[in-house]
Amino acid sequence: MALVGMIAYTFTLSLGHLWVVFVTAGALGFFMTGYLPLGFEFAAELTYPESEGTSSGLLNVSAQIFGIAFTISQGQIMYHFGTKAGNLFLCSFLFLGTIMTAFIKADLRRQQANLDNEQMVSKPPLQSLLCPCY
Repeated sequence: MALVGMIAYTFTLSLGHLWVVFVTAGALGFFMTGYLPLGFEFAAELTYPESEGTSSGLLNVSAQIFGIAFTISQGQIMYHFGTKAGNLFLCSFLFLGTIMTAFIKADLRRQQANLDNEQMVSKPPLQSLLCPCY
């Protein structure tokens, strides 16, 4: 939906109706904001034995690096080709990210470890099955 919002924003920017731009920008921001907690949780699941701080730190660093690179690149594209071309540049990378996300194998290690721990806790000890002494 973030990709759809970005495409809608790109093509409504030149319509001349400010309220339409505000609505599409609001929708874009709504769906983009959802990426952040979802990405942190998914990264923690995929890198389970590692600390959540490590995965979230790496995500923050990569977000800063890509943010700087995309800001500079889009600025140059907008300067030479216009606003629509700059936004289509961002749309293409959102599309690429959507495809890459679809191919990530959902190996939920942390969730499986929590389920295994719950099963171990819920099972009574072997001694209590053999001797109802306590």
